[in-house]
Amino acid sequence: MRFYLISTLILFLLNNPITAQNSIQLIPQSSSIRIFGTSNIHDWEMYVELQTKTPDYTIPNNTIKDLKNIQFKIEGVKLKSLESAMEKKAHKALKLPDFPFISFHLKKITIRNHKATNFNAFAIGSLTISGQSQDVRLPINGNFLGKKKLNLMGHIDLKMSDFNIEAPTAFFGAITTADEIKVLYSLDFISKQKLTQDMLSSNLAP
Repeated sequence: MRFYLISTLILFLLNNPITAQNSIQLIPQSSSIRIFGTSNIHDWEMYVELQTKTPDYTIPNNTIKDLKNIQFKIEGVKLKSLESAMEKKAHKALKLPDFPFISFHLKKITIRNHKATNFNAFAIGSLTISGQSQDVRLPINGNFLGKKKLNLMGHIDLKMSDFNIEAPTAFFGAITTADEIKVLYSLDFISKQKLTQDMLSSNLAP
């Protein structure tokens, strides 16, 4: 009887292999998030100082299109500028004492098309800044960099007023910044398991 049970278990495992749950983790050293804007004097730029310790993001069914309900958060104080005055004014405009985090809650990823090592997609999610949330459609260009590395890059145009943020000013209003900003990102991830083309099956309606 014992031999029969062991044999049955072996046959079950052979016919129903258990797939280990795959996950990816951000590589801060080679990733970047940059924000660009303009003023009546000159263009300006800020960047995000990414955390050295980042969480694992589970990939359900080892398929990228099944990614959802993921929260990506950064501390507002990690938004930096080479100009200290600009940094202080930006932090004040973001109301960081009341709303210390900027977050993106991923609801769905749609794969538009893919090849062996790259793909195009867009992420639907909720972006929250200064306590105000807006649904956004984030374009993604993805590339597999070797067997276990993944790069996601793209950009999105936003308006500060959509998040109830007053565009910073200086010198009693003599310098004013435009409402529109552009966010560029390039994020590198390391995967627990080998990345394959099977992860990229499209979920775009025909």
